[in-house]
Amino acid sequence: MADKDTIFVLSREDVVGCASEMGIPEEAITDDVLAQVKKGVEWGLECWSEVVKEAINMALKS
Repeated sequence: MADKDTIFVLSREDVVGCASEMGIPEEAITDDVLAQVKKGVEWGLECWSEVVKEAINMALKS
């Protein structure tokens, strides 16, 4: 479990859950698949600071 200073974490269980929703069995999510998913997520979050800045702005407006 993440500590109070952690903002966002994805676990193997999260990936398996997504795979399950896609009809993919847990056994298909090997260490190699997880490594490729991690690279893909890292690429997708390349502009994470912009997302965080927008989230801060939205939080401060509410």
